[in-house]
Amino acid sequence: MLRLGLVFYTAIICLIIPVWYFLSNNDYSVHQLRALSIQDRGNSQLALSQVPSSSWLVWTGEYPDKFKQLPITDVKRKQHGYFLHITDMHVDLDYLEGATVQSSCHELPDLMTDKKKKYTPLAGKYGTPGQRCDAPYLLAKETLDWISREWKDKLDFVIWTGDNAKHNWDKKHNKRKRRDVYELNHRVTEMMLKTFWVHDKIPVIPSFGNNDVYPHNRIGGGDTDSDLLSFYEQLWRPWIPFDQRATFRHGGGYFIVQVAPHLHVISLNTMYFYTQNHAVHNCIHLSSPATAQLKWFEEQLQWARQQGHSKEKIYVIGHVPPSPRNYKGTCMSEYLRVATKYSDVILGHFFAHLNMDHFLLFDGGRNNNASYNQEDLDNITLTQQQDDHDLFHTNRDVESYLTWLRTMYQDIEPSDDDKRAPPNSHASLIAIQVAPSVLPVYNPSIRIFKYETTPDDDEDDNDNGDDDDDDD
Repeated sequence: MLRLGLVFYTAIICLIIPVWYFLSNNDYSVHQLRALSIQDRGNSQLALSQVPSSSWLVWTGEYPDKFKQLPITDVKRKQHGYFLHITDMHVDLDYLEGATVQSSCHELPDLMTDKKKKYTPLAGKYGTPGQRCDAPYLLAKETLDWISREWKDKLDFVIWTGDNAKHNWDKKHNKRKRRDVYELNHRVTEMMLKTFWVHDKIPVIPSFGNNDVYPHNRIGGGDTDSDLLSFYEQLWRPWIPFDQRATFRHGGGYFIVQVAPHLHVISLNTMYFYTQNHAVHNCIHLSSPATAQLKWFEEQLQWARQQGHSKEKIYVIGHVPPSPRNYKGTCMSEYLRVATKYSDVILGHFFAHLNMDHFLLFDGGRNNNASYNQEDLDNITLTQQQDDHDLFHTNRDVESYLTWLRTMYQDIEPSDDDKRAPPNSHASLIAIQVAPSVLPVYNPSIRIFKYETTPDDDEDDNDNGDDDDDDD
């Protein structure tokens, strides 16, 4: 018995010494040590099932060193005049080509049972347009591969407005859990890192959507959901300025970053404004994270205006677009008030969530919550159990939404060319760009925008004033 004990302790010491030597000679953070333990077990479902469902841990995956690098504000790049808007990938790792749409594209048909039934569509290789199925990993990968080949050398920055995780449609056999939301966002983030940041340092400005939180549609402030906010702050650390990480974690998932000379992007947490999020109060409640975010939002715009010479400009991004059907009444009113007041600073509003390529128009000078037919709003208002993706599954719902859009456009007052606006007035017409989704609700889509570049002040100072071209 004594010999057996000696053999056992000798074996333990032999294991401890090399592990201690390995760790002592490598500068690993807590999160990287977690990565080592998990990566050794691979990406299997068995390994993932051992991650506590209540935890929002982060491991650095394939690119651990990239999480230590300087944020994007310290990276100077040549301007090309284009940026990418990509959104709503809704990746489903359990998507199965050839599966039935009734199973949310998770189960192959039973040939014996289905032989007597009418033909039903099956899951395609890259997705199943118009069905209650999410997108295969392959679609997201090949979309980013195509962007890398065709557009990456022309892009100045990327706005990425959330909903990377799958919907919770297959509740019977494949119910979405917290670790699914966690893993899917980790996977998509690694793809974005690899495509845009690791080698090319193209800034990526992320925001999360209503399917990137758990439970679905629900997120409170930093006091109640600090674990979730810390998860995203660590996951997106290469792209969030160092001095704003604490605000992101404790304030609620929003930040501002410079992407080009005199151009900044504000990434909002639109979940605080969303009608379906009952975890927070409206935008006039003093203790609401929504109120705090609006105050912060206006402070950033005021800062940009105070820089003088009308140089500093802002793009505003988020997941859920401002509209009477999506925003709480006070949040809608406050957003339009701020957008109208600072229309000289804001160059554009870029949102997602609705999966359809279109735009919204609002008159900032009137009450837009009361401007539309209530019957039209009722036809396109969702219950707490529904998702906006459900809106576009039938022709009736699409037609109701398009009718609402036509009413919106028609109600905009035409401009009076005979009247000159006061010199200090700001435009009251607010245009909200709503991007199409990679998820094939219709066809997988992205948007590439061309914008007007601005020279860096340092470059202006270094110009010697001659008319000859400078050498490269």
